[in-house]
Amino acid sequence: MSTDEQYQRLLLFRTTLRRFEQWSRQAAEEHGLTHAQHQLLLAIRGSTTDGGPSIGEVADALLVRHHTASELADRTAQLGLLKRSRSTEDARRVQLRLTSSGARVLEELTAVHVEELRRLSGLLDPLAPPTSGT
Repeated sequence: MSTDEQYQRLLLFRTTLRRFEQWSRQAAEEHGLTHAQHQLLLAIRGSTTDGGPSIGEVADALLVRHHTASELADRTAQLGLLKRSRSTEDARRVQLRLTSSGARVLEELTAVHVEELRRLSGLLDPLAPPTSGT
């Protein structure tokens, strides 16, 4: 059975997530990106695939359809933030890599996001015992 405190902590957690998401959108806009473009750059940089992730891999990471990820990659490539290239192993496969500009803007955004997550860390565990100030 759930307690009042659990409901309150879950509400605080969900509200904190929504505020972080809104803050993240604004941070991306301040760097000239949409929220989706920021997420795409992060999906590319965070990939462990040699040569860069495929469109399908970033679609999975972003929870979008393949054609949506492809269009997003096209728009982001037009900004000079990523490059699309054919895989040397399978010419049907398109792989994505960050350009130096893309890597720079992602590094800047990641720095502010890590700082914000550190600030929020105590609020992001709804099962943790309450701390003073919450």
